[in-house]
Amino acid sequence: MRKIILAGVCLQANSSSFTSAMQECEALCNACNLEVLGTITQQSKSMDPHTAFRSGKLETLKAMCEELGADGIIFYNSLKIQVSDRISAYCGVNVIDRTALILDIFSKRARSRQAKLQTEVARLQYDLPRVLHADNDNERSRGGAVTNRGAGEMRSSIIAARYQKKINDLKEELRKIEVRRYQDERRRQKTLLKRVALVGYTNAGKSSLMNAILSMQDAGGQEVLEQDMLFATLDTSVRMVQSKHKKFLLYDTVGFVSDLPHGLIEAFKSTLDAARDADLLIHVIDVSDPSWQEKSTITQETLKEIHAEDIPQIHVFNKIDKLAHPERVDGLTISCYTKEGLDTLLEEILEMIYPAEESIVCKLGYD
Repeated sequence: MRKIILAGVCLQANSSSFTSAMQECEALCNACNLEVLGTITQQSKSMDPHTAFRSGKLETLKAMCEELGADGIIFYNSLKIQVSDRISAYCGVNVIDRTALILDIFSKRARSRQAKLQTEVARLQYDLPRVLHADNDNERSRGGAVTNRGAGEMRSSIIAARYQKKINDLKEELRKIEVRRYQDERRRQKTLLKRVALVGYTNAGKSSLMNAILSMQDAGGQEVLEQDMLFATLDTSVRMVQSKHKKFLLYDTVGFVSDLPHGLIEAFKSTLDAARDADLLIHVIDVSDPSWQEKSTITQETLKEIHAEDIPQIHVFNKIDKLAHPERVDGLTISCYTKEGLDTLLEEILEMIYPAEESIVCKLGYD
């Protein structure tokens, strides 16, 4: 397990919001199997354009790395290539930012071919400027900036062209997968079954909720992966659910997170199609999280970004078993652990997706 120092510059007036963001970044580190030895932050109106931290805090950061034996530094803030290189050279360890960390997690967790391709596209788009910067540095160290500038620019163009070709090839393969996925969805639509998608902040308990609902079915159903960590689910899963003689398709989607790198939002748009095409969204909220209101707002903003904000929603407050006073929560409360409230949730789902239907049992004579 690599040992790292977590660093960040607080540019916000609300320090409690920044503290929550740093805690989430630490959880991302844990999800990537990184041990956080210590955290160092600085309050400032702006980041130092050369080293992010001001000189005094940068010296403290270097001393922390040496004293604790850190292998690297992860910055919560997005860093330009030149800035991360200067910090790395000064502190003597590798430096990456939160965007690179999230990309690492997605690369390790992707299981389906589609998710792997989407992650690789995002990784190539993120890495290209850094590869070109490293090549230019090598050229300058050889004196090429003065004596052979044309050759250096040509080599950079060749590198950029290779990366772009790889990105285009991956996008073409993704397009073919999306065509097959669209055909699968068309077949599902012909069944006239309603589609319900679980959405919410990462680690809110969406996969746990799907498994809890499946466990209540007579026919059961193959469980989906659930783990107590951020981004445990990256691939959309779909299962058939039957309740009171009515059926619907239940989708488990990738969790949302604050300030998701733009490249990943673009790359995972097709993964979020399940939310955009659903008849009903179940917004799962971890009510035991002190920052649940802020994370709920981020989920709504993400739904708006993928044009799913007008789809009807049910807000579900999960992990009620972890609260000392659950009666104080105003809304539909459930516990995937104790299965409390799941019957009520299923009734509300059916009322919303089949409002004009009524189930009856008829006994008909043989004649």
